Amino acid sequence: MLIDPALRSIEVREDGLVGSLFLPASAPPYPVVTTVGGSSPGIFAAPALPFASHGIATLALAYFGMEPLPRELKRIPLEYFGRAIGWLSNCEAVRQGTIGIAGASRGGELALLIAATYPEIKAVVGWAPSGLIYAGLSRSVEEPVAAWCYDGCDLPFVRFDAQAVDWNQKPIRLTPGFVANLSDSATVSAAEIPVERINGPVLLVSGTEDQVWPSSLLADIAVRRLHDRAHPFLVEHACYEGAGHGIGPPHPYVPLRTTHVVHPVIGYDFELGGTPQLNAKASADSWGRIVKFFNQRFESL
Repeated sequence: MLIDPALRSIEVREDGLVGSLFLPASAPPYPVVTTVGGSSPGIFAAPALPFASHGIATLALAYFGMEPLPRELKRIPLEYFGRAIGWLSNCEAVRQGTIGIAGASRGGELALLIAATYPEIKAVVGWAPSGLIYAGLSRSVEEPVAAWCYDGCDLPFVRFDAQAVDWNQKPIRLTPGFVANLSDSATVSAAEIPVERINGPVLLVSGTEDQVWPSSLLADIAVRRLHDRAHPFLVEHACYEGAGHGIGPPHPYVPLRTTHVVHPVIGYDFELGGTPQLNAKASADSWGRIVKFFNQRFESL
């Protein structure tokens, strides 16, 4: 992936927002994609340079772990993302009516949730996403709390079951803890993201050997709900056999050899799953689909 050296970036610290806006080298206005990361704190900038090199402005947005944001992924108000959408809608560099969103892991869950809440979002991409809402994440051992809230209310969630995980295995595979409570149909039903409200097409990307959480299964929950409710836009799930949680946007400075990682919040060494070869192949193939997906959507608006 070649990165255009003429790209520009602007730090965003307005209206309580924390992020970076990456702008293409061509003349504005541009369509824009907001990117949100998963359970690692800070700004999810990995897709920003590749997107901007394809003529798509990108607002890489943090939502916890940086001042003045919440310290942990707990009770994050969706209104924060509504402010980001409002900010983009008033940005002279952005072509009005062309806002998309892309997220990875918990950010894939979040991207679906934001798009289901704010109709200004016109297209959604999720890497290793979830059609279910899961609990928040904390350094401390405590009773699970909501990850997200809206209008002052916690959103219902499925609990991660720590007892279902073999913590003696190294690296640790977390997927069993996310699967364990899926048999609780009432809880699962309450925690389903109302993806049918999304005002545009949806493209989800997952690997069958994801060992962080069962992203292929969780993505299928969103896809099934969209089909059951006759979603009027394109719905696509690119599921890659043998790939893991490491599928993502290509980046010239980020190697794809890693199949496990020490989590920056929890501190454990977690298995990502897949192989370097299959993860890299899935990342490259899905990236072409994603760029085409956003370009076709923005061209139609």
